[in-house]
Amino acid sequence: MKVSLNWLNKYIDLKSYDAQQIADDLTNLGLEVEEIETISPLQGQVIAALILSVNKHPNADNLNVCELETANGNVSVVCGAPNVTPGIKVPLALPGSVLPGEIKIKAGKIRGEKSQGMICSPRELQISQDHSGIMILPESTAIGEPIDKLLSMTDTVLTLGLTPNRPDWLGVIGIARELAAKLGLPLSQPTWPTDFRSEDLDTHHHLTLDIENDADCGRFTALSIKNAKPIPSPLWMQRHLAAVGQRPINLIVDATNYVMLETGHPIHAYDERHLAGNKIIVRRAKEGEKIKTLDGTTRHLSNSDLLICDNDKPIGLAGIMGGENSEVNDRTENIIIEVAHFHPSLVRKTSKTTGLHTDASHRFERGVNIDDTDQTALRVAHLIFQCSQEHAQGKNEALPIVAGKMIDYYPKKFVPPRIAVRLARTRKILGLPLLSQNDCINYLQALGCGFLDKTEERTLFEIPSFRLDLHREIDLIEEIARLHGYENIQSTLPMMEISGNREHPFIAFCDDLKASTAQLGFNEIISFPFVSQKDLSHSNITPDHPLSSSVVLENPVSEPENLLQPTVAINLIKALCRNRRFGEKGLRLFESAKCFLETTSDDHQEKFPFWQSAKIHGHHFTEKAKREDRPIERNRLAGIIDQPLTLKSWFSDEKEADFYDGKSIVNALLATIGIRSHRYIPVPSKEIPWLHPGKSAGIFIGKESIGYVGSIHPKTCRAFGLDFTQPPVLFELDVDSIFKMKEKTVNLSTSLSKFPPTTRDLAFIFPQDCSYQQIHDAISGFDRQRNLRSWRLFDVYQGEPLNQNQKSMAFTFFFSSDKRTLTDKEVEAEVDLLKNYLNQKLSAQLR
Repeated sequence: MKVSLNWLNKYIDLKSYDAQQIADDLTNLGLEVEEIETISPLQGQVIAALILSVNKHPNADNLNVCELETANGNVSVVCGAPNVTPGIKVPLALPGSVLPGEIKIKAGKIRGEKSQGMICSPRELQISQDHSGIMILPESTAIGEPIDKLLSMTDTVLTLGLTPNRPDWLGVIGIARELAAKLGLPLSQPTWPTDFRSEDLDTHHHLTLDIENDADCGRFTALSIKNAKPIPSPLWMQRHLAAVGQRPINLIVDATNYVMLETGHPIHAYDERHLAGNKIIVRRAKEGEKIKTLDGTTRHLSNSDLLICDNDKPIGLAGIMGGENSEVNDRTENIIIEVAHFHPSLVRKTSKTTGLHTDASHRFERGVNIDDTDQTALRVAHLIFQCSQEHAQGKNEALPIVAGKMIDYYPKKFVPPRIAVRLARTRKILGLPLLSQNDCINYLQALGCGFLDKTEERTLFEIPSFRLDLHREIDLIEEIARLHGYENIQSTLPMMEISGNREHPFIAFCDDLKASTAQLGFNEIISFPFVSQKDLSHSNITPDHPLSSSVVLENPVSEPENLLQPTVAINLIKALCRNRRFGEKGLRLFESAKCFLETTSDDHQEKFPFWQSAKIHGHHFTEKAKREDRPIERNRLAGIIDQPLTLKSWFSDEKEADFYDGKSIVNALLATIGIRSHRYIPVPSKEIPWLHPGKSAGIFIGKESIGYVGSIHPKTCRAFGLDFTQPPVLFELDVDSIFKMKEKTVNLSTSLSKFPPTTRDLAFIFPQDCSYQQIHDAISGFDRQRNLRSWRLFDVYQGEPLNQNQKSMAFTFFFSSDKRTLTDKEVEAEVDLLKNYLNQKLSAQLR
């Protein structure tokens, strides 16, 4: 890829850095610079000269004979410009020079008078379109100074060898961002006003979009522009494009190419006249379908190729090249700007099978930023509008009209991943014991990563949508190393250390569990482990509840809070209330702490079976700590999800958190430590009285409870001062029980039968209040089971012709034998037994 330093200077001030220094910094960042080339639109001697005298041409009324002073003597030049005046300094092209457009300057005679060069206008130097007269240079200009140096027309082009995992480097802004981060300079990205669009023009009124498969096209943005004429693009744009090997064509095509090279986003402009039915369809090609692309070649396609079509025909090969039948030409007036996100593997496969590799396919194959296609379309539109406005100055020309509303098909919004970076691990891997946490934050923020929060041990970051290569903590550590500079990391021989007593694995387990919770978007809090009797009452904890036997402090820090906390949930709710009072919404908080209960005799085990494990010591370290006279200590981790789950924004509505969001987070958290066999079972409301009885469940592994999840009870919300119409979601896990479950080793034995299984699909009508767990337990306890191996629920139905107190649930049952292939008679016999069994057990009727 070629990069112009003049172009880079639009986003980052590199004027004080020479090309070799920039090349070295880019190479150290991983962007290998293969070549440094200096280019200029002016060749030969184009210098500043002083006009000494101006005399009328003896043989032509509109020409003058000028005598000019140069650094190597005086020369005579015939000139027809009206503004030639003695005493001004002007650009002079001497014989042998070549101006832009391959204009070669020669010495000769014009109407019998000797002319030894040409005095140049701004247009002849490709500085502007002005051709009304010669260009007048400042008085301070030194005679003989080269014009390309004086007007900064010389450019340096770097040829970069990029790695395929960094698609963000395929745009000049991406490279500028890297240099800005490395050099500690501010990055200036393009901006545009908000009033250049017309609310009277709506893209939806001029175009209909139909996406066949969301997996093929994750986003499609279309913007309508009226009166977008294919005028010449401004000279500055042409120079930038030409410097990197792009041939300028017209403003519409040049603007799309310019923004593609600027942002890394492939862009296509359709002539609205050629869109049959004013419709764009994104679909797979039919086997043997053909399209003639812009290069004039007819392509034969298969059903794995993705097409852009109108109502009648294909008009483009998605992500690779447009069709010849919809290209912009000299008669184009109204256009549709397309910026899309196509699946990389589809583009890669089509590019390979058709043998067509383009700038667009090169970018789509590596992945483009799905989250800014709308802004990219606006950037193109603003360039077209701005350049047309400049071109129309002093002329009676209609300006382009940019639609105030665009079509933006974006079914699955991008959710920024979050990655936590541990400072100790970063120091260890990089061998930088003095690396500070602020250094890590500054490095990653400079690269576009969003800083979320930090603790002493770790820092949490949000990964931007343009960094498709960052997935793990080690990836961020590598980014820190790149910006710190590999050359600044000392080479040291490995050292052998004699370690002391190994830390108990439970400590590392707790740390990992907290880190996993943080990676799920939660902020850790640390509160005093004290509560009051009033807090227990607010939580609906009655005197006969197991958690009411809290440890009373003889000398409390605060008189009301004279109890050690029996659950982390209470202080978590109180912390959320404090944040709410400061206007914070949508928080996710968690705390991992010890909970305490008195070791009094408990004769309520049968009444509160859910809390049996809470009355058992949870110490893991020394036998001395397990003395019976000590209070019971349990390590628990709780998290709370405030409302709303997601805030309202320009691209999404506000979403309320519910029980299922809490369940999903618990599943993800337990999965990080390898636990997936847990179940959610409703428990009586008296067991967890601070949760809504219809929106909560206990979490079990086997018959042992390990926690709970659910919405906070409206009564508890009112007591603590929370909005009971939008109750937060709360979960709490018994870390001691989870650690014990994780330590268990399960021996699994599997045998694959060589005989094929037989399946039966059966739909049963159950009572409305019959839960899936009851059905699962019933089938598991089928006492006459012989060949039934497994079952799977595939349909649930409620409605007519069933009664209101009935529901239909359909299962697939799998039967097999290790000894032989089962006969239909054997399977039907067991099916009959199962039907009778479920009828007796759950009053189930075959539908």
